[in-house]
Amino acid sequence: MNGPAAQIAARFGAVEDAQNYTSLLELFADDAVYFDPFMGAQRGHDQLRAFMAHMEELVPAAGVTFADWRTVGDRNVAWATWIMVVGPDRTEVPGQSLYRIGDDAKVQFVADYVDSAAYAQLRPDGPTPDLSGAAGISAGMAGSDGAAVDVIRRFWEIQDTADYTRLTDLFAPDAVFTDQVYGRFEGRDTIAAYMARMASEMPERSITFELVDMAGDDTVAWSQWWCVFPDGRIPGWTLHTVRDGMITLDADYFDVAAARRLSGR
Repeated sequence: MNGPAAQIAARFGAVEDAQNYTSLLELFADDAVYFDPFMGAQRGHDQLRAFMAHMEELVPAAGVTFADWRTVGDRNVAWATWIMVVGPDRTEVPGQSLYRIGDDAKVQFVADYVDSAAYAQLRPDGPTPDLSGAAGISAGMAGSDGAAVDVIRRFWEIQDTADYTRLTDLFAPDAVFTDQVYGRFEGRDTIAAYMARMASEMPERSITFELVDMAGDDTVAWSQWWCVFPDGRIPGWTLHTVRDGMITLDADYFDVAAARRLSGR
């Protein structure tokens, strides 16, 4: 899992030390879209140039740095996880990024996400990050085929039936499943127990999930989705890795602050 998409996406992490964001412009296709949770969708080179120049001023002035950057990618799809470190107290806000890379090795789409609950603690009176605006922007873009996207498509076909226990067979014996609420589950047997809990709990709470978009190739994929409650919905996104047609990692993220508001906690 160190294909062209991973190498291109890794350059986004590499610029963080020098914070020379305008150097990334050469990586983008002419009609590329970059979604930032605070500044929205930046479309095309003119908007991207202005956005990157603004970031070169804003990020250092705010005392922001980035740490623990990890990129996973294959031919056309990649994702990254990272930590935004803010201010003299070095407050940490986890984040993730999704990437789609064209066959011409140009970036078509990037979406950045931050942990909404961690950011709310950091800036209780600050702007609320938009974690839903990126959903579906890349739908229809080319360059998404292979074993990983096939198994994730099957995952969603099964999940649409709400029979979560059937999802277990899609996971490798050494797979890892993570959820921001329920925690970390290692190994197929542990994941099976979690899926059995979901099969009981989700219908009882009238909670369903709706796929918005997904992208993948042979070993890497990501998906964007809605978690639908009786009185609202929240955006979510998942980072996947696949080996021999079986899921080895399923890392679920969602708008935790919005979920707490809906649940009254």
